[in-house]
Amino acid sequence: MSAERPRWAKPVVPVAIEPVDQVLVLGSGRRQAEVQLVLTDEDVERMRTGYVCAKCLQVFERPWPERCFACGAPIRTEQAAYFAREYGGEVVLGSRISLVDELARLKEEG
Repeated sequence: MSAERPRWAKPVVPVAIEPVDQVLVLGSGRRQAEVQLVLTDEDVERMRTGYVCAKCLQVFERPWPERCFACGAPIRTEQAAYFAREYGGEVVLGSRISLVDELARLKEEG
């Protein structure tokens, strides 16, 4: 029987990864495509409240550590501002219209 993971240790798993029209140019000159991670409301809230690193998605047992122990990001001093600047708000996945309504709309147009 395996030990159950503590609730705080639940990893952040993006529900979608969307491409964006931006490229990151690294110090070496290498170009890397940017993406937008779509997270659950629960994971966004954990990030907003300092339980998850906004840069590498490492989870913390206690909120707002001085630095992320995985990537070194300054959590306590800079994450709130980074989150406010970078968080894009809610993203709707899929259509807001029901399949029945969409089929009816298509019949009207056709």
